[in-house]
Amino acid sequence: MNEEGRKLWIERIEDYRSSGLTAAKWADDKGIAIHKLRYYINKFNNEKKQESNQENKELQWASVVPVAPIAEFKSNDPLRVIIGQATIEVTPEFDKDTFESVIRILSQC
Repeated sequence: MNEEGRKLWIERIEDYRSSGLTAAKWADDKGIAIHKLRYYINKFNNEKKQESNQENKELQWASVVPVAPIAEFKSNDPLRVIIGQATIEVTPEFDKDTFESVIRILSQC
């Protein structure tokens, strides 16, 4: 559709919407097929939705600055990890590789 035809249909749709008439009555009064009016209303509405979706997909960044410093929690108590019926107690001096292997094995059960 060329720009002139697009402007014409936008004007027609605006006229219909401001008329207070039903789509069928407005189209009949103007000598326009009702299916054409509905087609262009749907076409332009879908284009607006697509444009809106594209705008929402743009990546936006924001800075996050903590108000107060994050306090570290240190405890000598073991951490309990429960997977199904298995409970694993992890002490502060645990072996990371062994722990990852055990978790991987248990998660497959």
